[in-house]
Amino acid sequence: MSLQAHICQHYMIIWSVITVARRINLPIQVTCQGQVPVAFRWQRESHSIIKIVESWRECGEWWEKAPEITVYQVLTDTQGLYELHHMATDQWLLYKIYD
Repeated sequence: MSLQAHICQHYMIIWSVITVARRINLPIQVTCQGQVPVAFRWQRESHSIIKIVESWRECGEWWEKAPEITVYQVLTDTQGLYELHHMATDQWLLYKIYD
């Protein structure tokens, strides 16, 4: 098993048992390849994304005509688990950090 696969498996086990998260909800800079995030910058630190754990789309409140967002749960090279939101305005937010 590769180191990356081992780290991912390790975090999936931990994440399924402990789901404590800090809500950040702040804008970040994201580097993409095509439509897929591959790195982001937060608090003057760069984080390379080694795996997209899960992604999905969420629709806002229809009665408020809120735009759709794409959510990515990502694992980084620093062994961090993060939730990124890609807004319809092309803005990116660091929404959560999983502890």
